[in-house]
Amino acid sequence: MRFSFLILFYLTTAIVLIISLLGLPFRYKNFRFFVIFFTKNMQWMLRIFNIKIKVINPDFANLKGCLFASKHQSMFETIYFNQLFYNPAYILKKELLSIPLFGTYLKKLGMIAIDRSQGIQSLRYVNDQTAEYVENRPVIIFPEGTRTPYKAKPDLKPGIFSMYKSLNKPVVPIALNSGLYWPKNNKIKSGEILIEFKEPIQPGLSKQEFLDQLKKAINSLNH
Repeated sequence: MRFSFLILFYLTTAIVLIISLLGLPFRYKNFRFFVIFFTKNMQWMLRIFNIKIKVINPDFANLKGCLFASKHQSMFETIYFNQLFYNPAYILKKELLSIPLFGTYLKKLGMIAIDRSQGIQSLRYVNDQTAEYVENRPVIIFPEGTRTPYKAKPDLKPGIFSMYKSLNKPVVPIALNSGLYWPKNNKIKSGEILIEFKEPIQPGLSKQEFLDQLKKAINSLNH
């Protein structure tokens, strides 16, 4: 099942990305058609292999003036969130912008790239960009920094507290269990992927209080 899924997914994804070149000249309102087409393609593939998707508290995706901090276990959420949110901006590694074709789309969609080699300077840039976007676009960060295996609970990156303190805005945790059904090694398994929006964490907490609450919230389905 693993190889059948990968062949179908990457073949159809390549076709969709090539077709989506037609949308590059358009603004997001029109280009979103191609973004949703890309997302729907993944959903069709998952459905073929009997993987369902359930979102808990989906109305939270419409909240304005907050930062969304999500668990990251799979390629799934990086694609699906483009449908769940309208015009989301991901905070991601600068290296991803260099991937042929894929990086072109990331630039088109106005993602916030962090250059880890620049240290505090890059963090300031990300904080400034997030502050500029956050009132009008959902900004999504993966506070663990990378994909993690199901059940893993690594420490959160310190930059998330810097953003929380700098923005002085609520942070909405997102828990999920996608790594159970579509892990990093692509061993696909049938089941139901859950995504749960948790109650916003309000500004004003100490560093340890904030990190403890956020870590607990995003790991609530990770057991």
